[in-house]
Amino acid sequence: MGGPLEGFRVIELTSTVSGPLAGMILGDQGADVIKVEPPGIGDLARFMGDSRNGMAAMYATLNRNKRSLVLDLKDAADIAVLNQLVETADVLIENYRPGIVKRLGIDYDAHSKINPGLVYCSVSGYGQSGPYRDRKVYDPLIQATVGTAREQHPNDPHNIRTVIFDKVTGYTVAQSVTAALLQRSKTGRGQYLPISMMQSALYYQWPDVMWSRMIQEDGSHHFGELADYFQLYQTKNGYIAIILIADDVFAHVCELVGSTAHTEERFLNFPNRLENREELREELAKAFSDWTSEALSERFDELGVPCAVANTLDDIHEDPQVIQQGGVIEVEHPIAGRLRMASTPFQFEGQIPLQNSPAASLGQHSEEILSELGVAQSDVERILARLG
Repeated sequence: MGGPLEGFRVIELTSTVSGPLAGMILGDQGADVIKVEPPGIGDLARFMGDSRNGMAAMYATLNRNKRSLVLDLKDAADIAVLNQLVETADVLIENYRPGIVKRLGIDYDAHSKINPGLVYCSVSGYGQSGPYRDRKVYDPLIQATVGTAREQHPNDPHNIRTVIFDKVTGYTVAQSVTAALLQRSKTGRGQYLPISMMQSALYYQWPDVMWSRMIQEDGSHHFGELADYFQLYQTKNGYIAIILIADDVFAHVCELVGSTAHTEERFLNFPNRLENREELREELAKAFSDWTSEALSERFDELGVPCAVANTLDDIHEDPQVIQQGGVIEVEHPIAGRLRMASTPFQFEGQIPLQNSPAASLGQHSEEILSELGVAQSDVERILARLG
């Protein structure tokens, strides 16, 4: 089996992260994803991150389980080929800046006339309208707009060290597309799905980041900020995460390491520990200075203390739970060689993990796809000539 989306065709007119991630998820779930790239350099992600033999790490991850077709969408003849492809598709995902697909004549209105059942998703930074519509958008700008950068520390704002909202948007797009396909099975009609990074970011962070700003009536009880509840504590060889909300858990921790901090008024209950959290970190760092993270984790597990060793990026694949779950796997790429990747968090009955289609070189499947469409040989030769 190829996965639950086997038999569905997705056209991906996207680059960098959010759109390609959505396409990756749909491809991982069995869809035939055809990535349409411009001639020359293709998707900019081909040059992002470490690379080997011209295959970059980011592209290799986000563009597995896809076929690559090169088309110049400023060329009317290539637009005609794209239209042929649209006739065969279930989904089209694009992340051009708002207004560009309209100017190119490849917007939803144009393509829904060709294929009324098409689910057409436009991914943008700030949406298809409004004062920020035409901004060039990068993830850190969204982090700034939705308050994430300031939330890290009010007096020292900084970005989360990952393109979190690019990825949140990719997951949002993939889920929305599959929901639209389910709806199409009931109505027989496709639809237009405009999805912005900004709204995806707000939707993602609202339940916890905004819980102290949600209730608008007077008389609400303030419960502190969730991000302050959870701290990491220094050990002899690194850091460990411990959840110290319950008083008995805190007492177990202190008794294990010979600390009397649990008897002090400033740490006696959770509100006090929350208010004095920086002092608590210093106290526990002293108490943990003779313990390794691994030794503490083992003893805390025995005591029922919620904890986890804080792995470095170089340690993740060696974590025993990650190993047992097959969370990180190694695959062989024909260009980049051996790659270490995260396995999928989903596994469907009968489906091969990650499928078996490595990220393609630019235009690698052009001839194959054009032949499937029955494109005139003269057009096939013209398009292939761009590949050199």
